Amino acid sequence: MRTITRTANLPIWITVSLLSVLLMVSLIVQLIMAWQAHQRIAPVSAHVTLLEGLQGALFDTEESLARLPPESNLLASGTRQHLQGLLQALLDKDNHLATDTPGRLRAARQALNDQSANPKILLLNVLKTLRTAFRNEATAHKVLTDSIATAATFEFEFGIAIMLALPLSAAILIYLMRRRIFEPLQQMSYLMELLGNRHYQQIPVERIDPTFQPILANYNGMVVRLSELEAEHLQYQQNLEQQVEQAAGALIAQQRSMAQSDRLAALGEVTARLVHELRNPLAGIKMACINLKNQLKTAAVADDALDRIDLVINEIERIIDTMNHFLQGARHEPEPLKDIVIDQAVGELLMLARYQLPKNISLDYRGCPNLVCRLPDSEFRQALLNLILNAQQALSGNTGGIQVQAECRDRHLLIRVCDDGPGFSEAFLQDGIRAFVSQRKDGTGLGLAMVKRFVRNHEGSLKIYNCQPQGACVEITLNCIRPGHD
Repeated sequence: MRTITRTANLPIWITVSLLSVLLMVSLIVQLIMAWQAHQRIAPVSAHVTLLEGLQGALFDTEESLARLPPESNLLASGTRQHLQGLLQALLDKDNHLATDTPGRLRAARQALNDQSANPKILLLNVLKTLRTAFRNEATAHKVLTDSIATAATFEFEFGIAIMLALPLSAAILIYLMRRRIFEPLQQMSYLMELLGNRHYQQIPVERIDPTFQPILANYNGMVVRLSELEAEHLQYQQNLEQQVEQAAGALIAQQRSMAQSDRLAALGEVTARLVHELRNPLAGIKMACINLKNQLKTAAVADDALDRIDLVINEIERIIDTMNHFLQGARHEPEPLKDIVIDQAVGELLMLARYQLPKNISLDYRGCPNLVCRLPDSEFRQALLNLILNAQQALSGNTGGIQVQAECRDRHLLIRVCDDGPGFSEAFLQDGIRAFVSQRKDGTGLGLAMVKRFVRNHEGSLKIYNCQPQGACVEITLNCIRPGHD
């Protein structure tokens, strides 16, 4: 909008600029004429002084002639010197206008040097010479004053002409600029505003000044092209809307298909987790039962048989709790929290886990006595069992050890499970723990994912790293210690 306004005001600025140029030219001309008048007037004052000097010399010469005695044959030396001084002073001023004045003055002064001449004739000759010089200077002075008067008259008339010409020129310029420039630009400004509202109207060029016809012809060509582009844009928009509708329909159908796939995938994940959760305790039960069977065959029942049977019963109960937990998860009911003695829970879990570990793998535990936390018992045991079994699988049947450590740090429970295996790969450390992503070919990738979910649900943190010189560690931190615990 500012550009349009500036374009519309451009003729006004052009008019003002032209008038300013005319005014400056007239002022410069008047200044030059005033300077020339000054140059003409400046000699007048000096020439008046010359005329006064000539008149004074004439007066003194006439007075000397009148005082001269009739019978005198010699001009007094004082009079001679006085007249010569006056003539020399006139020569020194050098402000004459008549070109023959200096010669006449020098001739008169030279004549005064002739002491043998008759003084009366001498003074008459000097007087005649001075009168001729005065007459010539007076004539030249009159010519000078007439030229000054003529120049002054011309300057006066020129000033009046400028005073009349400037307003008239301004009126003519404004009229011409308005008709030839301002009106076409104003019309273009109005049409440009319409163009912003998508009204493509052309400007008739029949009554437009020829100077502006190329510009307006280009504008009309632009309007025609814009109208064509607008039609193409509308057609493209309609086609795009149809394509968007088709794409939206396809996207909705795809979303429905993806939702069905997500439901099937969620069902598969739940099934895989259930199998994973049941496989570990069932394996422990199987190993305990095989050991009891072998001992019963040899009639060598160990003293801890009852404890082992209790462990089997506990594992069966844990299977039932796991099944109930999955059913409660479907109803969005989490396992209730209860106070757990960490050393007791971990000790029971490690006793069962040792039956699943080969003889060449040692399982060590270093705990914190009387440490009590409020946690879901089954989920805590299952998470820790997953870490131990993952450590066993990382050893791949080789001789090694698994270290479990529980400690209280800054009123948080910290559990660390480490092994002597090859450690985590760099890609696994960078990508982190993800469901169904495992380092083993036959792994499900659910063990660490379930541990990560358990830790996140209880506002804890999980850290995986490699040990030196070899081995891997999983460290979980839980905010579960009761406020009364020291």
